[in-house]
Amino acid sequence: MPEKSFDINRIRAEIEADAETRRRQDPELARLERDIERAWIDVAPPGAAGDDPGELLLDRADRLALIDVDAPIGERRGVREVKGAIRKATYWYLRYVTDQMNAFSGVLTRLLRRMNERLDHVEHVVGIYRDDRELLDPPDAPSPATSAAIAREVGSGRTVVLSCGDGEVVAALDEAGGSAYGVDRDAVALLPGVERGLDLRTGDPRTHLVELETGSVDGLVLAGFVETLPVAMLVDLIDISLDRLAVGGRVVVAVADPGNRSPIEAELRQGRGISPETWAHLLERRGAAVSLVDSPGPRVTRLVIATTP
Repeated sequence: MPEKSFDINRIRAEIEADAETRRRQDPELARLERDIERAWIDVAPPGAAGDDPGELLLDRADRLALIDVDAPIGERRGVREVKGAIRKATYWYLRYVTDQMNAFSGVLTRLLRRMNERLDHVEHVVGIYRDDRELLDPPDAPSPATSAAIAREVGSGRTVVLSCGDGEVVAALDEAGGSAYGVDRDAVALLPGVERGLDLRTGDPRTHLVELETGSVDGLVLAGFVETLPVAMLVDLIDISLDRLAVGGRVVVAVADPGNRSPIEAELRQGRGISPETWAHLLERRGAAVSLVDSPGPRVTRLVIATTP
């Protein structure tokens, strides 16, 4: 027997068309559906409608923009009949008013969506959140010799390595007697370190840093991913990093100097990443005690060490 092929989009369209027909035939069903949607909006956790918070808010605006004239009349006998009579008597007037308000709300929500699309386009053009992994390989993780130098500077305590690659820095910190884990977007890059028993986690390093509690870590190692961020985001990242450190905690920045990039990398990452000297300047402006320490290389030749007051 030949296999049947299904057009999932056609099936979804048929289901939605049937649902819309039922809504029009039974106003009570449409009202119950709106009540369920509003109840879900009230209890839905962030991100339940998607990973984009802006889209979640726009979806909520779409649902809440519709004003419902079918007020509930309850189940109590007598009261239900009285409320039903009032609803029928005033329905024509309320429908006239709410139709105008719903039309206005619909225009506003469409305008918000259009503005959101244009803003996304602008952000993409200027490269604020652009991911260049399709154009270039991510920056190499610090070498074993540099990792050992980082471990000497961080000291003991709870340390987070962002991003961690195969976990060489995490391993050096563990060997030095500290407690460390790493975060990296590339799950494949983590595998060798995971097989060694290191605590390496998949995720976005910047998001992980933001979600840490204030004063919750003793050390932060910033490497790799920070070389791909624009200056505005790095300034914000510095403020977040210092906030997440405990008193006397340390940030170690292990980055290559953008001035030493190859011609291709220099062009494709133009305006992204800053030199160790600029890192030191910005950290000092935020009140940290900063020093520059020579590193064995080969990519990272200077480490930025910043201690919170």
